[in-house]
Amino acid sequence: MVPSFRRRVCALSALILFSATGCAGAAISGSGDADTGGPLKIGVIVPLTGPVGQSGTALRQGFELGVAKVNDAGGIGGKQVEFVVADDAGDPANSTQLARRLIQQDKVSVLFGTITGDTADAVTKVSDDHRIPFFTAILGDPERCSAYQWRFGESTRQLLTPMLPWLLQQHGARVAIVGSDYNYPHLYAGLAKELTQAGGGTVVAEEYSPLGQTDWQPVITRLKAANPDVLLSMVVGADAIAFSQQAQQFGLLTPELGFEGAPLDADYHPALSALTTGRRHAVRWADGMPDPASRRFVADYRAKYQWNQPIPEVAGNAYFGIQFVLAAAAKAGSDPVAINREVGSLRFDSPLGAGTHFAPENHILQADMSAVTISPDGYPVTAKFGPVADTVPREGC
Repeated sequence: MVPSFRRRVCALSALILFSATGCAGAAISGSGDADTGGPLKIGVIVPLTGPVGQSGTALRQGFELGVAKVNDAGGIGGKQVEFVVADDAGDPANSTQLARRLIQQDKVSVLFGTITGDTADAVTKVSDDHRIPFFTAILGDPERCSAYQWRFGESTRQLLTPMLPWLLQQHGARVAIVGSDYNYPHLYAGLAKELTQAGGGTVVAEEYSPLGQTDWQPVITRLKAANPDVLLSMVVGADAIAFSQQAQQFGLLTPELGFEGAPLDADYHPALSALTTGRRHAVRWADGMPDPASRRFVADYRAKYQWNQPIPEVAGNAYFGIQFVLAAAAKAGSDPVAINREVGSLRFDSPLGAGTHFAPENHILQADMSAVTISPDGYPVTAKFGPVADTVPREGC
């Protein structure tokens, strides 16, 4: 049963906290700022408003169902897991403020969420300071590894390693890169250039625009002039829709052009399916995965949220990711440091892979990757890549 909500409006300007609770329980040993006398409590920081609010909402909904599944099975140590949801509107300043509040006032033992890399970096600094483990579910890579941050989303290397060679072979060797102008798209481009060169290709254009861009014609004109065979896009949020639609309008996005990146994610399917149907896309999880656990999650998600569109990938990563975290908590209790230690050694079976685990070198989940071929109705898996490792060390771990 999904826990009922106790919604409370906080004094923080433009920020809203929601909390969901199960049953109170007996004392649990703990340390640091976390509540050591009650059930396991998790703080969820996501943008429910702003340019990436749709992705944040999908993450929250997948997370909620994952917690509900564990609570239905008895919770952790016989106690219902509690969580508090905070809307950071995608602003790193808000993310920092909310992370401190959740740790110091709400006494959470775990932090989960964020969408953009800059908000994840903001929360990571706070989680490290307070020794509270923090988990993300969106694709991407931070520049540094942190002792208390762990990533369930696909790393750039896991996304591009199986897909880029196929794009070069199918469409040609001239690659253009476009992205929103914040840290992650630049990191994505760096690895894309490395793998393109390794595959015998050439990056012929690279463009970035600030979030909120509405007129993409100058960017598209420059990209088109480079005559690419493949376009890699990390334009995100509402901008991904505007860019992709204008790219088709101005003759860049043709059926012959290889196209991969964020706009092919399920989040954008309602707006962009006419442009993305039939294209191949790398995913960790998709709503067309045939295993029983994914099919049950898809059915529960559609029923609870009255959702008829394809389910965003981040929802599946959050759903199975929080079950990984709670499996660690079942062994470690609600002490944040003990949970963090257990997460580093746990192996967990789920539709994301058999024996999924975090690489100690970078805290990236080692899991399966698949390719979907986008259809008008969803994201059926049409190729399985199996485990795609990313064990490249990152400074900080």
